[in-house]
Amino acid sequence: MTSSIERLPVEVFEIIAGDLDLDSYKQVRLSSWRLHSLSLSTFGKRYFAKLTTTLGSPSLDRLVNISNHAYFSGFATQLSIKLLTYRDYKNLTAVRRVGIYPPPKRFSLVPGIKIADIEGESTLYDDLFTSGDTKCITQRLTRALRGLENLKAVRFRTFHSEPGGWRYGEMPERDQKFRTRSFEAVLQSIVVSEIQLEEFSMARKKRTNTLRRGADLGAAVLTLPLPVLTSLQFSFLHLQSLTLSLVAAHNGGSRIPGWENGTSQLVSCAPNLRHLTLSLDRSVHISHYSAAIIKALASSCSLPALDAFHLINCSVQQADLDQFMLAHADTLQVLILNGVRLLSGSWMSFWPSLKAVTRLRFLRFGSLEGTDLVVTLFRTNKGRSKTTLDTLESGRHMNDMLDDLITSSHGDPNTTTNDAS
Repeated sequence: MTSSIERLPVEVFEIIAGDLDLDSYKQVRLSSWRLHSLSLSTFGKRYFAKLTTTLGSPSLDRLVNISNHAYFSGFATQLSIKLLTYRDYKNLTAVRRVGIYPPPKRFSLVPGIKIADIEGESTLYDDLFTSGDTKCITQRLTRALRGLENLKAVRFRTFHSEPGGWRYGEMPERDQKFRTRSFEAVLQSIVVSEIQLEEFSMARKKRTNTLRRGADLGAAVLTLPLPVLTSLQFSFLHLQSLTLSLVAAHNGGSRIPGWENGTSQLVSCAPNLRHLTLSLDRSVHISHYSAAIIKALASSCSLPALDAFHLINCSVQQADLDQFMLAHADTLQVLILNGVRLLSGSWMSFWPSLKAVTRLRFLRFGSLEGTDLVVTLFRTNKGRSKTTLDTLESGRHMNDMLDDLITSSHGDPNTTTNDAS
């Protein structure tokens, strides 16, 4: 006899099933063939739309299995690649050598890694550097990407927040090399698989437009061979959003000539880009090297569809920033500047130049440095400083709010504009 829940319309059942946890789904799907059929779509959307891998063997094997599934592979739209640290691999290796599962309490477990996967996950770091190539990643990742026909977004970032000891220093060289090799493997897999993406990100972006768990790769890693750039033009043809988390200061002056052009060359592979976010240094050490990246970007990149630009943790010459704004004056609607240091010019002269950006409707900035001080600030309850000009929220024209910003910048350093929020 058919139960009441089995007689529900599919739309109503999906609303109810949307709140079920995994164990409840298992019970429902085993109850009857009718409930199994009803729950199939909701189950697929919830547990297969967003996939995750550490690039270790167990997670890559699962990814390949999903990509080979005739039904569930079609639900995958986003792949998050979450990297572990060298310290994590040392802990996993120590547990593997003991061979006791679960391990004795004196061993540190790595959050997010199942006990059953410790042995397989622990080998990735050594595999990348002992074999001399990246086949331990690329062979399976390429197969998986080919099978995920509806995949639109790839996010390459760290699994956990960075260790506390990294905050005021450089990332350990072992971790920098590991992330670089992993990134090269991911990029190669994207190219070989011939997938076309709409989003590529090197960090987790929060609703407040701040970045978390960024890859923080050395900027020189984007100095890619011409064949790779040519292939990326196909993969990035429909790319809408690009977020890069780089460290321009890495290796100081010890880098190949032309390294600063790598970022602009990668950005140029995405002619239909609408949202561009660049984090070019760590917040505790903003170097002058990042200014060279912005200069190359301003002089060589023209993105005809760009409507949002977010610049974080970098130094810049005002002339280069003006040039980039002017090149996108007809399309740019959102501008966010956070942790930006002017090496020449002044913010006082930059604000009036934004009037040429005719479609600008949202401007937010904070933690700016330069030849003059930022004097128009809004103090949040967390003690952070920011200023926001939003035409939709205020109902005013951007030029009028820019005039207020300019006027208040000439006034009392402790004053705040009424339209900043």
